[in-house]
Amino acid sequence: MSLLRLAWSYYCQRIILPMASLGIALGIGVLFTVFGVFNGFLSEMENSIRAVSGDVNLEIPREAAQTESDYRRWFEDVDELATSTPQLQWFGLIGRRGSRAIDDPRTADLSGVMLLGVDPLELPFTATKSGLPPMQVGVPLAQKLGLEIGDAVEIVTHRLSRGQPVPMRQSFEYTANYSTGRFDQDLDRVFVRRSDLAKISGTQPQMSHWILGAADGVSAEQLALALKDRLDRANLNPLDYPHIRTWHAVGGNFLRAAENQKGILTVVFGFIVLVAAYQLIATLLLTVAEKRRDIGILAALGASPWRVSTFFVGLSLVISSIGISLGLLLGWWLTRNLSIVESWLGGGKTIFREEIYKFDHIPVAVDLQMVVTMVGITLLTSTLFSLLPAWRAARTRIITSLQRR
Repeated sequence: MSLLRLAWSYYCQRIILPMASLGIALGIGVLFTVFGVFNGFLSEMENSIRAVSGDVNLEIPREAAQTESDYRRWFEDVDELATSTPQLQWFGLIGRRGSRAIDDPRTADLSGVMLLGVDPLELPFTATKSGLPPMQVGVPLAQKLGLEIGDAVEIVTHRLSRGQPVPMRQSFEYTANYSTGRFDQDLDRVFVRRSDLAKISGTQPQMSHWILGAADGVSAEQLALALKDRLDRANLNPLDYPHIRTWHAVGGNFLRAAENQKGILTVVFGFIVLVAAYQLIATLLLTVAEKRRDIGILAALGASPWRVSTFFVGLSLVISSIGISLGLLLGWWLTRNLSIVESWLGGGKTIFREEIYKFDHIPVAVDLQMVVTMVGITLLTSTLFSLLPAWRAARTRIITSLQRR
């Protein structure tokens, strides 16, 4: 009988060894699921930020003298730039047309929104039947206001007249909805035509931001540096110089906090694997104590101390490998059936509410490199933790072992 078959025989005969595998499986399954969800959360957040702000966002000073054609001419000299889209952003309050809330902006029935003025080529707008300017509203906001396609909505905002804000109201027709998958963005942003928003706001030029996309293989930081170099060569007045921000900077403290949290979770949940591996020491030490007679017989048949110690390291690898395999299967099932798990945990009620977690679904992104690293560290830890029991087994004396009953 080979030592591998003997190890498998030990594993099948003693319930404590499969239980050790189960402990490792639970640790791996939890790690797989947590990191899959957290990576998905970060990935969805980054994608949603880039969808709104691009790889690089240029904020144009309100009183800047440069025109849209000036910026397009400068962009032609930036090889790192792939796409450039002008956008006009303006703040306002939104409510149903005809609602009494419109007449009293202090009411809680009004919702503050960011009006995003875009060109029809970037976001097609459906023609309206009422003759009002079209507007696209996020699904959560439409549900909050009780809007249906074709309803008229009214915006309370201000217009710049000779540099001074003048209160005004403008009606739009709700022609379509959109969904980015991120709750907070869909709740506080609406899209209108840039030309319509420019008439309302009275801004010149008709843009406040440029949404820029990097070329293939170019990072947002590289594009930002190239843009800064080109704008520096334009000799702009300091008051006209745009504010350059990468998508990571647009994400701000919330994105950085989420990324830092990932590092903390790595440490915290790493201890789960350490605890599971630590109990492997107790399991193997108990096995060595109970199998002293078997160890003595192996030594009497010619097994060297090195071979005996290798046997127990191999037994540790059998326990760990089975635990890792079961853990990966458990983690894969959990990440594919999170809605079922959520229903079990919440008694049929929603636990991951989109108002809190920002997204209307539970995002999952499995990182293959993370999985390989997790498996490698678990195997390495289990091997290191098995050296003490293996050393104890190798030091067992033949005569003493054979005398034990």
